[in-house]
Amino acid sequence: MISRDLRAIAHGLVLVSAVLALIAAALWFRTGPLEPQASAAPNTISTGAGGVPDSGRQRIEMIEQLKALNSRLADVERGLRSGTFVIQTAEQKGAAKAEPKEAGQ
Repeated sequence: MISRDLRAIAHGLVLVSAVLALIAAALWFRTGPLEPQASAAPNTISTGAGGVPDSGRQRIEMIEQLKALNSRLADVERGLRSGTFVIQTAEQKGAAKAEPKEAGQ
């Protein structure tokens, strides 16, 4: 007859092995709570002729995107500096009024 302690250890080992099997299945099929967030969205990678990622092309694409973003930001800054944007604010109900600050502070 097996003692109580050995039976408890055997049950614990069965439980641990079942949990490990579930983790292995989740990692194998990549479906489940263990999937990393970074791999959740599909990636489009620039590849060369042999299917190997082309880091030079990726870098050129990133530079083009940064240039487009910089030009858009420059347009917004130009509009803010020229005063063509009109900004209106609305008070929230129950909110305390803030004292207006002078420009340059």
